[in-house]
Amino acid sequence: MKIDKVWFDENNIYVVTDSGHTIGNPLAWFKRLQNASPEQRYNFEIGPEHDSVHWEELDEDLSLESFFDFNRQLNYARI
Repeated sequence: MKIDKVWFDENNIYVVTDSGHTIGNPLAWFKRLQNASPEQRYNFEIGPEHDSVHWEELDEDLSLESFFDFNRQLNYARI
């Protein structure tokens, strides 16, 4: 699975995968993202293998795998 898109709502970060899944996690799980401005949140790069997201300014990295951490409650986008 690869990351195709990253987006945010007021409380969550979401990724859309090349398999069509949309997975979301609360920003509260990622304090740097939670404390960032919307402009800083959207200033990211998807990794070269499309399996991670990197925020240079925030010094934050998230792997696609981290969105499937079943030890935490998952959130799904309302579409």
